[in-house]
Amino acid sequence: MRAGYNDAVRFLIGVALRAAGALAEILHRLRARHHRLLWSRLRRRFGIFPETELTTEVPPVDPASDSTPIASTSGTRGSPKLLAYGWRRITAVRWVFVDSFMRAFWMLGVRRTSMYVFGPVQPDGSLSSLLLSEAGRPSYLATLQAPYRMHCWKPLGPLHDTYGLEAVRLWVLAVSNPGVLYSTNPSTMSIFFDTLEDDWPRCSALVRDCVRNPDKMDPLLATATRRIASNGYAQRLKRIAESQTFLPIDAWAPATRVYICWSGGYLAPFLDRLESHLPASRFRRLPMYSMSTETVETIPDFRLGDPSFLPIAPGVCCEFLEAGAPRTPARLLAPNELSAGCVYELVVSNAHGLRRYCTGDLFRVERFVGDLPDLQFLRRRGLGYSFTGEKLTGTQALLAYKRLRRSFPDLADDHALTCFPSLQPLEGLPHYRLVLVYPGQKDPGPVAGLPERFDELLRDVNSEYRAKRSSGRLGAVRLERVGLHGLRERLPRGSGDGLDSQFKFLPLYPRLWESSEGGRSASNRRPSAPRSV
Repeated sequence: MRAGYNDAVRFLIGVALRAAGALAEILHRLRARHHRLLWSRLRRRFGIFPETELTTEVPPVDPASDSTPIASTSGTRGSPKLLAYGWRRITAVRWVFVDSFMRAFWMLGVRRTSMYVFGPVQPDGSLSSLLLSEAGRPSYLATLQAPYRMHCWKPLGPLHDTYGLEAVRLWVLAVSNPGVLYSTNPSTMSIFFDTLEDDWPRCSALVRDCVRNPDKMDPLLATATRRIASNGYAQRLKRIAESQTFLPIDAWAPATRVYICWSGGYLAPFLDRLESHLPASRFRRLPMYSMSTETVETIPDFRLGDPSFLPIAPGVCCEFLEAGAPRTPARLLAPNELSAGCVYELVVSNAHGLRRYCTGDLFRVERFVGDLPDLQFLRRRGLGYSFTGEKLTGTQALLAYKRLRRSFPDLADDHALTCFPSLQPLEGLPHYRLVLVYPGQKDPGPVAGLPERFDELLRDVNSEYRAKRSSGRLGAVRLERVGLHGLRERLPRGSGDGLDSQFKFLPLYPRLWESSEGGRSASNRRPSAPRSV
C-alpha cells in the first residue's frame, strides 16, 4: 500500500519537474539568444579588459584560516588545487545540475524522473562530496526523487560497514526502482556493475538477510524501506535473495531507462563495459556536460536531438584560444568567433576569483546552435611529464597505445591503458610504468613483450625519450596489471583527499604511480619506489 502511494507521489513529482523543465527551457533559449549581450555584461562585471593577462593559477586558499568548505581538484595538472565553496557557490553549481536534468526530462520525454546518483558516501574533499552532502535525514520528497540520499542518513551507516557500499546500493536500487542512473565518471558505475557480477554473494547479502531474517534487522531499515519503496519491491528483493548468480538490472531496477555520465576524453573502456550491462537497445545514454572543480564549462542543449554543449554557463564568461596558440590576450576569441571543426582551449572568468583562467581543456567545435558553438571535449592541453627533459606528452602516449594495440590484437578492447612516471626500485633510474587496467577478474596475465614494445613505440614518437633511454638516464618501461576494483586503491594521492573518487583516466597521468604495498608519494619531486609485476 505504501509503495503504491510513493509511486503516485513520484508521478506527481515527475509532472512538476517536466513542467519546470519546460519553463527552464524557455529561459535557456532566451539566454542562448542573447548570449552576446550577457557575455559583454559579464566582462564588465568581472573587470575583463582587452589587455587583461591570462593565468593558469586559481586564487590561493588557506584551509586553516577559513571555515568555508574547501574542494580539491584531482591533481591532473601536477598537484591538486584548493578552491573555496561557500553556500552561494554550492547552490549555483547544484542549480546547473537541476536545470540541466529538468530540461532533459522535458525535451527527451523522460517519464520516471527519480534518479540514483553514484557518488561518494563519506566526505572525501571532492566537489562531488560537497554537492551530495546532507545535514541530517533528507526529506521524504527528496528521497522519493533522489533515493541515493538515503546513503547519507546516519542510521544506515553501519550497513555500509557490515555489508559494503555495493550491497547497500543494490538494496536502495531494488527498493526504489529509479528511472535514471547518474555517475559523473562512468568508471564508478562500471565498477559497481562489474563488482555485482564478480561478487554476487557478498553484494546480495543485505537483501538476503532482509528477506530471510527481517526480525533480526534494525527497525530503522524498515523505516527507510517505507520512505523509498516502489511497487513490486518485495518481489524484486525476493528474486535477488533466491538467486545464486548475478542478476541483470532488469531484475532489480526494471524502471531504469536512462543513464547519464561524462563521455569525453579517454573513457571508451568504461563506456563499453557500461553498455554491456545497459545495452543501447533498451537504455539511453545521455552525455554529461563538461565541468571541473574550478568552474562549470558548458551547458547542455537538446534542440537538435543529440545533446549539444554550449559555453553559456550562468555567471561564467568564456573565451577561447586556438589549440597550440600562445596564451596572450590578443589571441582570444569570443564564442561566436569560432569555426566548426577547429580545436580551442577554454579560458574562463567568474565571480569566484578566476580572471582569464586557462582551463587547459581542449574542445572541438562540432557544429553551431544558432551562433553558439557545440563543444566536444577532446583532451587536456600540454599534459605531459619530463624526468630528464624528454617531455613525454599525452598525445604521444595515446599514439603509442594505438600502435601497441595493433601489435597485440588479442588485447581486449575493454582493457584500458595508461602510464605513470615512476622509479626503478633497485637502480633508482626514473622510468615509465605502463598500466594495463582490466575489468572484473579478467586478468590477461603477463602479456609477454608488452612493456618492451611500448618502450620501442615511445622511442619512435619522442626523440628525446629515445636519446635518454640510449644514454641510460631513463630506465625501461615496466608493466603493472590491475583490475578496475583495485585501481583506486593504487592511485597516488596529493594534498587533496578526493582524488580517488574523481580520478580522470588519461593517456599519461602526471602523478607518480606507486605500489599498493608502498607508502603514498607526496609530489613529483619526491617519487616512490613501486614494486614491479
